[in-house]
Amino acid sequence: MATVAADRCPDLRAALTALRDAGADGFRINSAHASVKSMAGFIAACRAVDPSLLILMDTKGPEMRTTVTPAPLLLAPGDMTDIVSSPSPDAEPTVAGRIGVAVSDLHRYVATGEQILFDDGLIAAEVTDVRPDGMLRARIVRGGELGSRKTVALSSGIVPPLPAVSRRDAEFIRAAAAEGIDIIAHSFVRSADDVRAVRSLIGDAPISLYAKIECRDALANLDAIIAEADGLLVARGDLGTALPLSDIPSVQFEVMRRCRAAGKPAIISTQIMQSMIDSPVPTRAEVSDVALAVMEGADMLLLCGETAQGRYPCECVAMMRRTILSTEAAGLRNIL
Repeated sequence: MATVAADRCPDLRAALTALRDAGADGFRINSAHASVKSMAGFIAACRAVDPSLLILMDTKGPEMRTTVTPAPLLLAPGDMTDIVSSPSPDAEPTVAGRIGVAVSDLHRYVATGEQILFDDGLIAAEVTDVRPDGMLRARIVRGGELGSRKTVALSSGIVPPLPAVSRRDAEFIRAAAAEGIDIIAHSFVRSADDVRAVRSLIGDAPISLYAKIECRDALANLDAIIAEADGLLVARGDLGTALPLSDIPSVQFEVMRRCRAAGKPAIISTQIMQSMIDSPVPTRAEVSDVALAVMEGADMLLLCGETAQGRYPCECVAMMRRTILSTEAAGLRNIL
């Protein structure tokens, strides 16, 4: 399955057709970067290309993201910046010297010396001052290019108390159900109650509801979540900011093991072939990661930035498909 950013495609149907021909059997749209109208257009384009293609929409869920920025912001180690809470992704734009985070009272959950991680941890800022007015002052310790609506996490592992389903999420879920989407993957599921909250909005629509596993609370309540959801999606990006990176392989294996034991499908996503955003060939480690996922019994692999913003989306899909087929032909599927 491949993530597609419709706003980056001058000819969406042509892009979907090329990815389908390269081996993609489904497409994902990220509601955090879409509107209900653009989602409907995306679904229509997918159905026009091939009605058999799976379509997945993931919600924003109770996660923190940066606000909209007029242009990508280049942050270098040592740069100082303000970090401010914003009531919505559009209310407090992210500009040079000022990063907006769409959550209330962020200052209540951080302390001086702690880090705030952006874009799945690719960028990190150390808090140097928590001001009485709620403004944070921070020093960039790991730089990079920060775009709009990128994920935000706290190095402490604390997750501010956000509702399981926001009003925006509810709007997308109802629209997706009306459009007959195949899978809804709810982000930052913390408990079985979060899954039930989404299912109540889906109603009787024949949609599979997947819980995205990307925080510590989800791991603590994993069995109950598996029982309530139709499947799981191991979202390694945010999970890698909630846990030490060295723990991700063993956590992925355990989630896959429990899904198999319960007879529930599982998807693995994030940085599967990350180098192919800029390179026409993957690293050997990335190819091995794909094969390992097959050995662990993954039912689907989901490409994210590789196809949403990468320079070689079709080559990436084709390489992943060849690796999956080669691993399965060797009789190695679900052997771990």
